[in-house]
Amino acid sequence: MQVYSRRVQKTGGSTLIVSLPQEWVRRVGLQPHDELLIMEEPGGGLIFWPSKVEQIGDGERVVISVSSEMKPEDVLRLYLSMYISGFSVISIDFGKSGYRHTKELKEMMRRWLVGVEIIGESLQGIVTQCLPTHDSLQPLKVIERMADLTASMQRDALYAIENNDENLSQDIAQRDYDVDRFYHFVVRQLNIGISSPRRLASLGLKRPQECLFYIIAAKSIERTADHATSMASYVASERRVKTPPRELVDAGYEVSKLFTEAEKALLERGYERALKVLTGIEAFGLYLADINRRAGGRAEMDTTIHTLMHDIRRIAEYSSDICEVALNLAALK
Repeated sequence: MQVYSRRVQKTGGSTLIVSLPQEWVRRVGLQPHDELLIMEEPGGGLIFWPSKVEQIGDGERVVISVSSEMKPEDVLRLYLSMYISGFSVISIDFGKSGYRHTKELKEMMRRWLVGVEIIGESLQGIVTQCLPTHDSLQPLKVIERMADLTASMQRDALYAIENNDENLSQDIAQRDYDVDRFYHFVVRQLNIGISSPRRLASLGLKRPQECLFYIIAAKSIERTADHATSMASYVASERRVKTPPRELVDAGYEVSKLFTEAEKALLERGYERALKVLTGIEAFGLYLADINRRAGGRAEMDTTIHTLMHDIRRIAEYSSDICEVALNLAALK
């Protein structure tokens, strides 16, 4: 990134002016009477750019070259890396021979990604347009949706376990895809915010640090949803006992409440609630250890019960991580 140095000059009675670097003026095609947009940074600096220049994330293009031997999962990983990086138009080049897994690839893209539209397709490749950032889909709103969906997955997983409801268990697994889609989308938004400070206002943010903290929170929520899905899979496990211990199910409901409180602390960016939840999580960890100890090791011997207990413990740990993010955000107020 080029840094220019200019001395402030005074003209007229009190007007202060600086000259613009000629190299930059020529590169962006600036003309007399063109409009410049100016944004003040929290540290006191100024960022300015021509209003006619496309903002980062709204116009960048990239091409992914794919060989016919590549698995669709690997192609999706390459695409996802470009999507998360903030590119607006992503083309997949299959070459002259085409790609026999095109249909499967498109289904995976629809399942895993938000706001991707196929605007061109042929034997040789696919051209996609990614939805730009929008006020109605600001990161905090997306994270709230992720967290609400994840909390409902936890509660429903426990209900499915109590009632041996396999249909509900399968539905929870499908909802996990929605959480993943939201996660990829919000990381894309936040990466755009980090790479282009002038986008922060449109994302409802003030500092680049917020982007980093919210990425951490989003990942913790996404991993919590994975563990809720794992809990639900207990119903379909061939090795499960008829029902898990009542106190373990109760522990599942308790950790779900802690997760919801952690979400509230994150959304309000308040340290008081975050500290209170952290204290509750610490006590919950001792309670969970006591359950395992009083079970006389039997919980460790049964694989499915052990997995269920592990899922509950991990949800508590991710809830703690979310509270830590809330504390970090509170420090930025």
